[in-house]
Amino acid sequence: MFIRFIFMLGLAAGCSAAQSQAISREAWHAVPNAQGVQIINVECGAGFVDPHEIVVKQNRPVELRVRTSEESQEFISDLSPGEAKAVGKKPISHRFTPNANGRFPIGCQKQGNSSDPNAKGKKKGLLTVVPDNDVK
Repeated sequence: MFIRFIFMLGLAAGCSAAQSQAISREAWHAVPNAQGVQIINVECGAGFVDPHEIVVKQNRPVELRVRTSEESQEFISDLSPGEAKAVGKKPISHRFTPNANGRFPIGCQKQGNSSDPNAKGKKKGLLTVVPDNDVK
C-alpha cells in the first residue's frame, strides 16, 4: 500500500513538472517540406509565442500554422501589416513568401486590438528572414 502511494505521488509530481516546463528561447530554423514550403507550428498562449523566434529563408514559401488555447485571439505579423487572422484551438495557416531579409515581430493579441506593438495583451515573437544561399 505504501509503495502504491509513493508511486502515485511521484506520478503526480512528474505530471505537474511536465506541464510547467519553460518555453524555449532558442530559434527554430524552418526546414522545407517536399514541395519546398517552410512549415512551422506556432502556439500562442498567456503571454508567449512558441517558438519565440523562427528563422526562414528569403524567397521561399512559408506556412505558419498558428493556434491558441485562449478565446478571441488573432495572429498579427509585421510582414503583412493590417492583416490580422483569427486563431483558435484548430491551427490556422498563415502563408506568405518573404522577399526581404530582416527581423519581423509576430504575435497574437485579443481580437479587436490595434496592430500597435505596444497594445495590451499582445504576445510577441520574432520571424527572422535570412538570405537563401542555395538560390542561384
